[in-house]
Amino acid sequence: MIYAISVDDHQMISLGLEKVFSETNDITLAGFCKSKAELEHFIDSKAYEKTAGGAVPMQNLVALVDIKLEEGSGFDCADFLVSRGVKCLMYSSFSNAGFIVKTMEHRIKGFLSKNADKTEILEAVRAVSRGETYIQKDLIPEMMYVSGIMVTLTKKEREFLDLISEHLPNEEIAKRLNLSKRTVENYVSRIFDKFNVKNRYELEKLL
Repeated sequence: MIYAISVDDHQMISLGLEKVFSETNDITLAGFCKSKAELEHFIDSKAYEKTAGGAVPMQNLVALVDIKLEEGSGFDCADFLVSRGVKCLMYSSFSNAGFIVKTMEHRIKGFLSKNADKTEILEAVRAVSRGETYIQKDLIPEMMYVSGIMVTLTKKEREFLDLISEHLPNEEIAKRLNLSKRTVENYVSRIFDKFNVKNRYELEKLL
């Protein structure tokens, strides 16, 4: 039996997953958490075993984690789960390729957008439970395109890209990195060229 954990600050999402899993014979929702604090308590107290009615090996757990939570980052939750030996699948309304690349960098086993249908949700949970990597099929081409660009970025360009992803203006980036505004503009222009975009709006659609 696969015991799923939903980490999402919208309870309706967790209830929807519970209904999907209830229609199977091999997956059940063991619980849901809205924040990292709740998740840490849930895992460390082994609260999931109440649903199972007995001991549950960590390898039988699969967590579906939203990227953005009201309290903290889903990636922080995923890092905690991975450190405890729990397999993770990012499940988010944000399907930008950059998030998928970041998912792989965090040793998370899979990525689904919340527009995935029931069949693909079940396929993803079962694949991740087996230790396989699963990316939603229609998101793979764009992920491969962005991933191919990412590997060409220098360490400094990647640093700039992360700051751009935080929606920081050039002036703020200059202050944070103790650089001139002109130097920042040159780096940002170089990143635009590599991603073949004209402005931040086009870049953020990819990231």
